[in-house]
Amino acid sequence: MTSQEKIEYLKRYKDIDRRIQTKCDEKSIWMSRATKITPTLSDMPHGGQQQNKIEAAIEKIAEIETEIDSEIDELLTVKAEVKAAIDTVPIEKYRDLLERRYIRGKKWEQIAIDMNYDYRYVLKLHGYALQEVQVDTKRH
Repeated sequence: MTSQEKIEYLKRYKDIDRRIQTKCDEKSIWMSRATKITPTLSDMPHGGQQQNKIEAAIEKIAEIETEIDSEIDELLTVKAEVKAAIDTVPIEKYRDLLERRYIRGKKWEQIAIDMNYDYRYVLKLHGYALQEVQVDTKRH
């Protein structure tokens, strides 16, 4: 597996995390819509339009919750795979760098500051760390 393929493999964690956040935001929008639908009282028959809007919003919320649950299951699987790949790296400093980047999603500049290294040195360490990563290709 090339270094670029390893990077893509490790980046999956944050990608799924962002997708879950998007679904949660979408759920909030639908919850807001559902609570803003207010019935109007009138002696004229309306054919239940308000009720239909509420039902549609509730159905959409349930659908989004199912998608979120599925993506959370996927995230847990991916998280375990990424963590297992990082744990194959024998040098603790390399593992620390990979966790900061691919699990916590930190930028290179912040990693350099946190680890008290020069920016270019962090990028060099990253290259060395990637060489040490062993990916279980049976699961990927």
